[in-house]
Amino acid sequence: MEISARRSAQIVAVALVSMVVTQLVYFTLSSQGAEINRPVIWTVEAVAFLAIAVFALVALAKGRALTAAWAAIATGGMINAIQVGMGLAMFGPVKDAGEAMAPAFEAILAGAFFLYFSGKFLFGFGAILFGLGAVKCGNGIGKALGGLAVVSGAAAMLANTGAMAQGMALMLPAGASGTAATLFLAAAIIVTGKHKDA
Repeated sequence: MEISARRSAQIVAVALVSMVVTQLVYFTLSSQGAEINRPVIWTVEAVAFLAIAVFALVALAKGRALTAAWAAIATGGMINAIQVGMGLAMFGPVKDAGEAMAPAFEAILAGAFFLYFSGKFLFGFGAILFGLGAVKCGNGIGKALGGLAVVSGAAAMLANTGAMAQGMALMLPAGASGTAATLFLAAAIIVTGKHKDA
């Protein structure tokens, strides 16, 4: 089955929005002290990240404009799939191994979050590029969404650069700005997708 560049872009946008939803659900439940079924949420995220990676590559391969943005999105999807996989496959066994494995667990956790921050950084970069495209080709609402994508993308890149250097201390601003950038990236993809030259 052949999938067009336009349909691929739509799939990526939907998958990005689904990531925003899972992040909000996870944060809301954890902030209220509710029980979280991490394997279910993380598996949904892994599938969404794989879809983002694959269909961003399809859009890139089919000559869709904004190639650097599509490359960043595809790479961000792959990186995030790996970090979610680390959580699913490694967190439980290493944590359950006892106190002697605590340093190893901390190292794995730090590595997973470095990848998390890297993925948010790349989505932020994609948001800037797609935001500029939306400002260029969108109508009033499209231009406004594009501007929000540029601003949130820049904030995500800045916050997640700091988090890559400082680690968990900056997790909240890095995650929040990255989630906002992901949402406006999806919106900017939709806006630019309505124009054949975008």
